[in-house]
Amino acid sequence: MIITDFAEIVEIKRNREGKTLKYLADLIGGKSIVYTKQVIAGIQNGENARKYRQIIADDLGISLAELEEMKNSNGEGK
Repeated sequence: MIITDFAEIVEIKRNREGKTLKYLADLIGGKSIVYTKQVIAGIQNGENARKYRQIIADDLGISLAELEEMKNSNGEGK
């Protein structure tokens, strides 16, 4: 099974590494936990939200480019 949903991967990696949502919120500039959850889930999708997703992905060792390639090859990104 290949997981291509960013929110699911963040949840898995966050739990494995023992990082909290508060940690991720502080990582992206002290934003609220609610906003951080929305960024991760893709509800917030502005320019800053995309930058924050990249920061979170980098911290957790997730490749966003690789996720996009997998989605597109499965026909999900079209």
